[in-house]
Amino acid sequence: MKEIYLDQPQVMHVRDASPLPLLQDEEVRIKLLYGGICGSDLSVFKGRLPHAQYPLRPGHEVVGEVIDSRASHIKEGSRVVITPNTFCGKCEFCLKGKPNICLEKQSIGITCDGGFAEEIHIHSRYCLPIPDELSNEAAVLIEPLSVIVHGMKQITIKPGMSVLVVGCGTEGLLAAALARYVGAEVTAIDINASKLAMLKSFHDMTLGHPMDIAGKQFDVVIEAAGTKHSVESCFSQLKPGGELLLIGITPEATIPVAQVVRKEQKIVGSIIYEFPADFQTSVMYLLDEQFDPTVFISKIKPFYEYEEAYQMALSGNYAKIVLQFKGAAVS
Repeated sequence: MKEIYLDQPQVMHVRDASPLPLLQDEEVRIKLLYGGICGSDLSVFKGRLPHAQYPLRPGHEVVGEVIDSRASHIKEGSRVVITPNTFCGKCEFCLKGKPNICLEKQSIGITCDGGFAEEIHIHSRYCLPIPDELSNEAAVLIEPLSVIVHGMKQITIKPGMSVLVVGCGTEGLLAAALARYVGAEVTAIDINASKLAMLKSFHDMTLGHPMDIAGKQFDVVIEAAGTKHSVESCFSQLKPGGELLLIGITPEATIPVAQVVRKEQKIVGSIIYEFPADFQTSVMYLLDEQFDPTVFISKIKPFYEYEEAYQMALSGNYAKIVLQFKGAAVS
């Protein structure tokens, strides 16, 4: 069995994986089909996440087929996606229904070995079986879409409202697509025109450079670029009474407190998702033929071409780069 392994930042290779241990009760063994390269995978590769622990196997956006199961509710042969963030189920936040901020949370592919291997095993509590009619390509987007599903639960977006999406990486693209799907009047901006081009199949959406919206304001602003400048720019684009959803992550930014108070604006931070609820909602959206974000999958590469795949993802000129594991074995 092969796996992708990161010895230290920017030192990655394919190697023979250690034999998997015997399954314990409630665990499943999964043969990987696809694995999406996420922005956090790139940060781990570059060494920009202080809490990442090396060496490790990267990857967390995965879909696979169960080939062995010790869990009664997950059958062999079923396809599953996983939540890559563990939760204890006992801390005050888990008990409040917020496992996304569990005090004992571990993130696979960041603080422990991830999913970029031909086979993995994992506790069934972190698995969600997916319906037969959902394609593998759509399934690999369940985890990143769930980030947007969770964030949008915390703000108000109604048909006809104006929504600005700042930054069109994969999460920004998904945010723009989902906001338009629920009926908002969407404007999406990015400094990279190739990213904006990926939204052209979603009709009635305004696309442009940040300079194109000077002087315009919106009911909702979704920040998905994750830079100090982009966060700070959002406040000039937010209407009185508007809501700002922060999805991108930057260490710090200046907030115009007097403006936020006097204009009664709302700022919401959102991290990952609640599992399985947000994943199930994502599946519901992806099953609707009127909502098809698989256009954001720029390229599918055999996993042994990981170097080229990572370089494509790092270039910033693509949306989702996906690694194919099934049928892509390398000797």
